[in-house]
Amino acid sequence: MKNTRFLGLFLSASRAIVILLLATPRLLEAATVWTGPLISYTQPATDPTQTADQDRITTDVWLTRASSKGLFNAFSETSATASSPAGTEWAFGALSNYASLTFATWQGLLNGQSPTTLVGKEIVLHLTVDDVYLSIEFSAWGSGGSGGFAYGRSTPAPLTLLGGEVNGGQFTFSYATGAGLQYTIDSSSNLVDWSIVATNTGSGGMASFGAPVVTTGAIFYRASQLTNP
Repeated sequence: MKNTRFLGLFLSASRAIVILLLATPRLLEAATVWTGPLISYTQPATDPTQTADQDRITTDVWLTRASSKGLFNAFSETSATASSPAGTEWAFGALSNYASLTFATWQGLLNGQSPTTLVGKEIVLHLTVDDVYLSIEFSAWGSGGSGGFAYGRSTPAPLTLLGGEVNGGQFTFSYATGAGLQYTIDSSSNLVDWSIVATNTGSGGMASFGAPVVTTGAIFYRASQLTNP
């Protein structure tokens, strides 16, 4: 059998189809820095127990707020404390400079100032459990007991498929993941009907998939990032 590789044809920012062609080398792991397209989140109400009132950034960081006080992580907290949001640290600056920034807790970032002073400022948020860095910029902060907040934040970079090969009757390829994000691998023989053949939660590095080589006909694979964020 000929040596093989894959070619990734990107359908969207989070999906790609893998087509078996000629061999390529495996590449290094991707950094856990979210440089993907910005999305906006506006808290619709001030009930932190409701999913819509939580920005579920990853599986274990759900930013929310009640009608007063600051942000907290609804995944592991029920209200804001001096150390909230759990699993996060914050710094002023550009995402491209994340490695040289000085991070602090939410309260440390504010340094005694009202959160309204954050509106329009460039901030980097570090999800410490997942070791993910992303940019965030507040556009609104409700004061005087009105609650609510709004911001724009960066998302994971578009899903990238890397390094395919056939070895010992197995076809394998790798894809870059974002920490805490959910992924599926689908297969199809006709590019119309797809079936899920594997699922996983990203670690922030590379994930691998392998399957027996098809000796008759054709089989196609695609990697998909589920909607989160």
